[in-house]
Parts: sequence; structure tokens; C-alpha cells
Amino acid sequence: MKKRISFAESIIILALLLIILGVAVIKFGLSPEVPVLFTVLLLTFWAKFKGFSWQEIQDGIKEGIGVAIIPIFIFILIGALIGLWIQAGIIPSIMVLGFHLINGAFFVPSVFVVCAIVGVAIGSGFTTISTVGIALFGIGTSMNANPALVAGAIISGAVFGDKMSPLSDSTNLSSAVAESELFAHIKNMMWSTIPSFVVSFILFWILGNSGKMDLTKIERTSTILQNQFFISWWAIVPIILMLICAWRKIPAIPTLFINITATVIMIFITNPHMSVTALNNLIMNGFVAKTSDASVNALLTRGGISSMMQLLP
Repeated sequence: MKKRISFAESIIILALLLIILGVAVIKFGLSPEVPVLFTVLLLTFWAKFKGFSWQEIQDGIKEGIGVAIIPIFIFILIGALIGLWIQAGIIPSIMVLGFHLINGAFFVPSVFVVCAIVGVAIGSGFTTISTVGIALFGIGTSMNANPALVAGAIISGAVFGDKMSPLSDSTNLSSAVAESELFAHIKNMMWSTIPSFVVSFILFWILGNSGKMDLTKIERTSTILQNQFFISWWAIVPIILMLICAWRKIPAIPTLFINITATVIMIFITNPHMSVTALNNLIMNGFVAKTSDASVNALLTRGGISSMMQLLP
């Protein structure tokens, strides 16, 4: 006779497993795969102790894997799409557009908007902050702008971009955990994020300082992007395709397949000499930037199916 599992007991077990994972990964710096396997082992024998048969335990594992298959497949497609978007010049074009929006008279609000645009383009708030954000912070310091205010604009914009990006790991993970369609999840987040964006923009506009600024770093980055990538208005085509698919309520997987196909066509149009082997390597291992600027390389060396294979970056 199986013992009944109380809610309190479930919470205790869950907390214990999370503590084990946290200590192993954070305190000891272990790769998360082994701690995860260890927690599954503990959970398996705990279920057996509670009276479940081995077959029931195995069926439970299969059921859990079944729920996770679709999100995992979406992650794989996103990894492929990021590398393709960089190669096709889509993400670099969006970044160049954002850099052109920087204005000395309204520096802080323009920083906020630019970081939001770059965050949406690359789907990573941390990468935006550690690359473009650092350059913008240096410009703000040279203008004698309030460093806390500039940092707040950078972080706020980057986090907004991360949350609103269909390429974001955390956004996709959240929609998967909530069992919600990706674009429906983003649309629902807009009820809170758009008002927050507007209020933040107004406050940054009021509080932001104006003055003379040195745009050497940003201009250098923009020049490198324009020299290394195909910067064009048609970079917006895949983005429009994604918006149309969202409007037509097409699920995430076919939407990503449509976008990948369109991007591959764009790549072969702009670079007809690209081999199938190189395209396969791009999809599998992502784009590797080899420019003269380390921060640009850090920003655009991204994507690939292999980048999605680890539990943690």
C-alpha cells in the first residue's frame, strides 16, 4: 500500500534537493550535470521508500522527460537561429541602428533605449551589460554624468531587452515552465514591462544629464560592425516574419523553422560562396567573431546548438 505524500513532505524534499544542487554548483563549483543526477538518484530511492514500484518510478521519469522535450527542442532551434542571425547581419544591423540613437543632449535615456535594443537583439542582458554597457558607462563618466544613473539606465535597458527577446534563455525557460506558448508569454509580459519601460524612460529623461560626449568607442564598434557584416534595411525581414507568425498564433517551433529558413536564404544571397559545411558548423557551433575589438568578439561570439547543450552557461 503506497503511503500518501503530504504537501509539506513534498516541499521539504524539494527544498532539500535545491539545497544540494545549490551547494554543489555554487559552493564547490561543480558542473551541474553530476549534482542533478545525484538528486535524481535520491528522489528515485525516496519514491521507492514511499511504496512506489520501479515501473511507476520509471513511468514518472518518462512523463517528466516528455514535458521537457518541446522546450529543449525550442532551445536547440534558438541556438541555431542566433548564430545564423549574426552571420546574416541581422543582429549587427540592429546594433548599428541602436548606436545611431545615442544623443549627447539626452544621453541617459538614449543609453536606456540602446541597451534595450541590443538586449532584444542578442537575447542576453548580462552580455549587453558587460560589453556595450561598459562602453556606454565610460562615455557617461567622461561627461560627468551621475554614474549610478548611467548604470541604472544600462541595467534597466538590458534586462528589459532580455525579457522581451524571443532569443532569451530565461524567457524561453519561463514560458516552458509555465506551459505557455513563447509569444503568448512575451505578449502577457508586456502588460507590466511596457508601462515600466515608459515610466523608466520618462524618469531617465528628467534626471539625465546633458553635455559633450566622446563617442570614439561606440563609433569604433559601429565601424567594425559595418566593415565585418552586411548591414542593411532588409535585416528587418526575419523580425517581421517572427511578428507575423506571432500575430497568426503560429507555435514557436514552426515559427523558428520559418525564420531559420528565411535567414539561411539571406545568407546564401549575400554570401553565395558559403559552403554547406560552413553553414553546418555555424548552426552546430555558433558564430565566432574575429574582429580587432575584444568587446565586439565577446558580444557576437554566440549561438549554435552546442551552446544550448549545457545546463548552465
